[in-house]
Amino acid sequence: MSLQRVAITGQLAWLPSDTEIAPAALAGLPADYEAYLKLPLPLEIDTSVPIADYSFARSTVAELNARAAFWNKYGIVAGQPTASRLQPITCREVAASLDLPYNADFGRAAISRAYGGHWPPHLGSSSLLTEAFAQQLAQLLGPATEVYFYGSQEEGNYDWGASGCPSSWLGMGTLADLPEVCQRADAFPTYVFAADHSWCLYQAEDEDWLAFGGTTDLANRLLAQQDLEAFCMTR
Repeated sequence: MSLQRVAITGQLAWLPSDTEIAPAALAGLPADYEAYLKLPLPLEIDTSVPIADYSFARSTVAELNARAAFWNKYGIVAGQPTASRLQPITCREVAASLDLPYNADFGRAAISRAYGGHWPPHLGSSSLLTEAFAQQLAQLLGPATEVYFYGSQEEGNYDWGASGCPSSWLGMGTLADLPEVCQRADAFPTYVFAADHSWCLYQAEDEDWLAFGGTTDLANRLLAQQDLEAFCMTR
């Protein structure tokens, strides 16, 4: 089955109507799955940036100039490191470097808090790493699985419709299409779910992790991957 856009009719009726309410172990997912996982999105680091020498202060002109000079010297744009200099780093490694607990609560918010409420400019993520992560998930969950891809306008994942206004969208294909879908949107869709509803992935707006609901067998398959970070969530 080739990737195609389809009209939104009744395909989404089984999903929670309010993604902020948690009928399951993770908000946004349907209830009654056997297992729920939290999958952190991958991080990367530019090890050439001497973050210990960086000041987040920006109250004065001198502080702003010092920050601009640091960014220019190390190729930082809008607070983000140069993609070509990035290399993968696990959340476990970042947590250890900051002396923070490594658990389901660890993520970008915890990292920012460790730096006084600021995002450190040596950490980031590239589109290539996101696509590689999508490819890994597709292989583990079954690349030939027929799936739906849904982007919710309400959650900031939208297309520009024929009227020139942002609108939700729905695609159908196989899970092997996930890297291409992520490449087009430069992000994961709001939902990716098997056509038979046997599993579901949910990407909440502004969150740095995916929520997974599915069978115990599939959850164990994900948990068994040493290079894939995942946390079991219980109801």
